[in-house]
Amino acid sequence: MKMIEAVIFDMDGVLTDTMPLYYEATRDTLLPFGIEYTWEQNDRLKGISRRETIRTVWEEAGRKIEEELEIRLAEERNRRYLQLMDSLTPDHILPGMESFLKELKENGIRMAVASSSRNAPEVLKKTGLSWAFEYTIDPLSLNRGKPDPEIFLKARELLGVEERRCVGIEDGEAGLRGLLETGMFTVGVGSDPFMRNADWSIASTWDLTLEALQEKHHKWCVT
Repeated sequence: MKMIEAVIFDMDGVLTDTMPLYYEATRDTLLPFGIEYTWEQNDRLKGISRRETIRTVWEEAGRKIEEELEIRLAEERNRRYLQLMDSLTPDHILPGMESFLKELKENGIRMAVASSSRNAPEVLKKTGLSWAFEYTIDPLSLNRGKPDPEIFLKARELLGVEERRCVGIEDGEAGLRGLLETGMFTVGVGSDPFMRNADWSIASTWDLTLEALQEKHHKWCVT
């Protein structure tokens, strides 16, 4: 039986409950321009860059944004997010994830974070999760962001494991689209209908245990 040797995690919405911070930072950045930012957009745009988020919301409001303003608003959104990030503590770890990470670590399963956020190392530090991960991929080191699979392929390469012995966990459509191109076993977390395209779709991080993951992975390997 092919065993799991590594797990690659998205961060926001998988490891940490930080999506409300993104919502508040983006909403407050766009509000002075008369653009409403919704929770639906916040969920749908998980995993894409801050500039692409600003551009997409602007276009969905029926307006065209100049590149200079797009860059400025992306920087402003990040500034607001960094202020909100000061409030992060281990209480922002999603349910069941700390015990799941410990279980993986105790069983010699290697881990990496593949997040579109440039702030991932600081978020992991503030929530007390840095200890779990050998690698946190810097999105600035990539040629293409999610939904391109590059970030996951780079993480797997650094971990040095075969595709079929590696698991990728995502909660956003852009990220899962990328994972589905990698040959890894995929886990989709949450209520987004697109998560049903994963090899294993779960409602909540509570559902993640090593035993359940190994069982699903084994069934996937033999089909």
